[in-house]
Amino acid sequence: MFLLHNTFLLVRIRLPPHHPLRLLHYSFSPNAHPPPQHPSTVPAPAPPQAAELWIAKALASAALLRPHRLPAFRGLNPSPLAAAAAVRLAPCAAAALCIFSCLHSPPLSLPPSEHSYRHVISLLCRSGRHSDALKLFDQMMGQSGYFPDAGFFSFVAGSCTNADHLDAAATLLAKGSQFGCHIEPYAYNKVMNSFIAHGRTQDAVALFENWIQEGLYSPDVWSFNVVIKGVCRVGNVQKALQLVERMDEFGCSPDTITHNILVDGLCRVKEVNKGREVLRRLQRDGVCMPNVVTYTSVISGYCKTGRMEDAMAVYNDMLEYGTRPNTVTYNVLIDGYGKAGDIESALGMYQQLMLHGCPPDVVTFSSLIDGYCRCGQLDGALTIWKDMVQYHIQPNLYTFSIMIHSLCKQNRSEEALGLLRELNMREDIAPRTFIYNPVIDILCKGGKVDEANLILLDMEDKGCHPDKYTYTILIIGHCMKGHSSERNSSVNIEILVAPRLPNYRESNQTKFILSKNGKVKLFGALCIQ
Repeated sequence: MFLLHNTFLLVRIRLPPHHPLRLLHYSFSPNAHPPPQHPSTVPAPAPPQAAELWIAKALASAALLRPHRLPAFRGLNPSPLAAAAAVRLAPCAAAALCIFSCLHSPPLSLPPSEHSYRHVISLLCRSGRHSDALKLFDQMMGQSGYFPDAGFFSFVAGSCTNADHLDAAATLLAKGSQFGCHIEPYAYNKVMNSFIAHGRTQDAVALFENWIQEGLYSPDVWSFNVVIKGVCRVGNVQKALQLVERMDEFGCSPDTITHNILVDGLCRVKEVNKGREVLRRLQRDGVCMPNVVTYTSVISGYCKTGRMEDAMAVYNDMLEYGTRPNTVTYNVLIDGYGKAGDIESALGMYQQLMLHGCPPDVVTFSSLIDGYCRCGQLDGALTIWKDMVQYHIQPNLYTFSIMIHSLCKQNRSEEALGLLRELNMREDIAPRTFIYNPVIDILCKGGKVDEANLILLDMEDKGCHPDKYTYTILIIGHCMKGHSSERNSSVNIEILVAPRLPNYRESNQTKFILSKNGKVKLFGALCIQ
């Protein structure tokens, strides 16, 4: 045994610094603590004796480094405990799988333990090797005859779900339930939620129906909430209503979250009156009281359809029933009044927000700025812009877009350029093409084509690619500038724009001609696709 231990040390000295076998040496000691295991009801094997630990060390080193010498260990007759220790103390998933495969296949063909299977599968799942984990899982159930418990089924299915192997996770859960494992609804709900998050709502609903029909599990309130939210997102509110009616069959009742999802779904498909009926029923029954989310969903539905009187009626009901509005509620009302052109009422809601102690955010100020700009009051919008600084709130891309577009509409190009420079200094906002286009347009219309060219170059430096509208604006701008010299205008356009077009084909017939009425006519083979 001493020779085996020292042979291992001599071999280890020749290994690279980060070789798994170097880590393996530090793991094999009588005082070493095994790594944390997955949740399981199967007890861990008893700690091996010192002699078995050294045998395990020798087995592991031979499996990783010199597998052709494994037949020599048949004379030692390694115990299953030593084989399990060799697998359990492997430094990584790849090493554990290698040791497991070598020890439990010819020439040694040691019988694998259930705990070894579980340990290697757990390591493979945690290291992202789910294909290998699933193969070993099938081998454990098929060849070795070990059957995992519900906890291990849930663990592997959850790991597959986190790695987006959704179909494999659903198959595992169905297989576990078919073999009598009582898997908690949480595992099923997680898989269905992931299907919906990946845009596979129909598959999630089909799984939900099949699992219920086959008696694999009994859904709870959360199960229904997950599916109802999914079908509401795709606009299938009728299916959501049917699911709510089925909840009584499984002994569960809709909670506040269920009603919030349903009301939001109805308002999204412009069935706001039905959403308000649900709200009134909740107020009348008193079993499941609506909260701020319920009221805000109905208010938002009315604001999006321009029905501000109905929105204020729901807001007043909200106050009457003792539900305190939050910042989101006031943002919805401010935005609704701003889009309706009623900036005075929008400012009134802003004052109510401050009186109720709700902190304004970037959406609050963006909605006010948008309302001012829609009314043509740019100075008021700039005042709100400055007020944001007092609250240490940074404008977002939407706020910049509103201001720059509005300034360009009123030919205030210098102020628009100033905001564009401020935007370019922000490292947390990626510039977009629709921000640059109005600035390029106003510069071209003002005859400042050279400055527009610089904006184009600045776009490309920021990684923002021009689109067909950008090129159209520049072509018209260059033609307008070259009104007195048609030939020079054509040359300038081709030099600036043509190299940036993805499918440009040179032709002697390509021309850009400005007609007498100021309209640009394009002839030739210039292609923008």
